[in-house]
Amino acid sequence: MTKAEILKYKDYRQFLADYNAWKSQNKVGWSLTVWTRQLGLSHPSALSMILNRKRHIGDKLVESMAEYFSFDQNEKDHFSNLVKYEKSIDSSDLRIMVLNQLQGEKNNAIARFVLNEGNKLQNFESREALAQVLGPLLGMSTQEIVDLESRTPTSPDPKAMHQEIVKILERSYDVVPKSQRQYSATFMRMKAERMQEAIDKLRAFQKEFIAEFDCEEADTMVCFQNSLFNMLNEAGTANDPELPHNKKN
Repeated sequence: MTKAEILKYKDYRQFLADYNAWKSQNKVGWSLTVWTRQLGLSHPSALSMILNRKRHIGDKLVESMAEYFSFDQNEKDHFSNLVKYEKSIDSSDLRIMVLNQLQGEKNNAIARFVLNEGNKLQNFESREALAQVLGPLLGMSTQEIVDLESRTPTSPDPKAMHQEIVKILERSYDVVPKSQRQYSATFMRMKAERMQEAIDKLRAFQKEFIAEFDCEEADTMVCFQNSLFNMLNEAGTANDPELPHNKKN
């Protein structure tokens, strides 16, 4: 990805972590200490503490990051809003103000889709009642969900939607009783030439599963997710990530 990919991120620390990982793999001698010097920071542990969520980025460092990545005004504003959002978590009023500026948080594609499907359930007498039970899993207040436009996303960003689903899965460990959830992950060996066959079979199973259990008279809503991906990536292939550039190579 290019520096403009910051516009698809919902977590500024993840953007910085992805960049740091890419540099570590592609530039000899790269380290957080080197990056710290390039950014003009006086404390060697500053970036490490930020990435480990032990401190926030200050206004001065936001400016330094914007210059470092050569952000245009739109990218800089989004990066700055992500920082403000993280700082505002403990303040509901400030959080809502920041959410109103962030594309993809309050107007969450997953939340809109879930709300769209949930509105079809017959056992909820009001939108507020549905929003109240969805809140703990979506990580949103009842009012935030009520205020959402209920619709199916027309052109969702796959990575952003995946990240939102992962957050929902994490919350479900504490919210959903064990008897009402099933998670599994298996690491297995497979011939690369059969990858497409495996993907096709998994897609066919998903269609059969949905056809069997999805129904108009449903009284609850579930999240069904499956995934399959190659964990090994040969150097130089088209799958290699193109991460944010650094003008100070």
